[in-house]
Amino acid sequence: MTLVVCPNLAVDRVLELPELEPGADLRATCVRQQAGGKGANVVRALRSLGGDGRLVGFAAGRTGLLIAQLADDEGIALEFVALAGEARICMVFLEAEGRRTSVYEYGPPVGPTDEHALVEAVRAQHAAGGEWAVLSGSAPPGASVEFYADLVGALHQAKYKVMLDATDEQLAGALAQRPALVKVNAVEAASVTGVSGMDERAALSSARRLVEAGAGAAVITLGAAGAAVFDDGALLTVSTPPVETVNAVGSGDCFAAALALGLERGLSIQAALPLAAGAGAANAVSLGTADLDADLARRLATEAAVLTRSAE
Repeated sequence: MTLVVCPNLAVDRVLELPELEPGADLRATCVRQQAGGKGANVVRALRSLGGDGRLVGFAAGRTGLLIAQLADDEGIALEFVALAGEARICMVFLEAEGRRTSVYEYGPPVGPTDEHALVEAVRAQHAAGGEWAVLSGSAPPGASVEFYADLVGALHQAKYKVMLDATDEQLAGALAQRPALVKVNAVEAASVTGVSGMDERAALSSARRLVEAGAGAAVITLGAAGAAVFDDGALLTVSTPPVETVNAVGSGDCFAAALALGLERGLSIQAALPLAAGAGAANAVSLGTADLDADLARRLATEAAVLTRSAE
């Protein structure tokens, strides 16, 4: 079972409306409400693909209790550390013509005692042979720059191989703990590498720099343009199968889930990439977040091409 650590859990809501008009009084239809945050998406996708995961993170106030109830309704195993304040609610607005607007609350602030409690909850986990942990999502307000590094260290002590999906100072700090794999998007990677651009060349450069900074391997996702990889000295790309996008929120998390599942089953990163690309694309055709059809993901995986790139 994959352990998924998501410090900044949320309630995710997807709403449909004809048009999002600033300054107007609007009515929308809620088409999905679920336990959210990037880590919850990873567990949800793992389950869709035939794996399973255990979710650990902060949950605060009555909204935190709702997160726990929603997770239980889905059969998601959740261990939460109680936090003062109120957990965040994140909303995605889908307009009739296809435009998407996301509004993410910050979540309640944390202090040193809260960080210590979550680190200890993670340290108390016990990995079976070959199991991976995914540390995913933004840090809560007030988190120290060492927070994610401490979480990666605790995961290593619990004998997990670690996939890190973070950004900014948390990504930079955690690289010193040498996670086995960093999976981030191009913007998140640029926050540490300084390499801007959404093209393949920039992503390959970022992947190499992340490995030089401490990652065992690095995968940079580029949305519909696929992903770039630096692994064991090799530069690779994987294409994303074309789909008609409805809601791409959570596609990167589905990519991470499929990648982790493949690695736990003994595949190389290169061999796991097609299903990862297929899972990300399959999510994008659904109204929900991390709501993917496993059969569609596997079919799309057959259309994903993994190519070796030169260092030039």
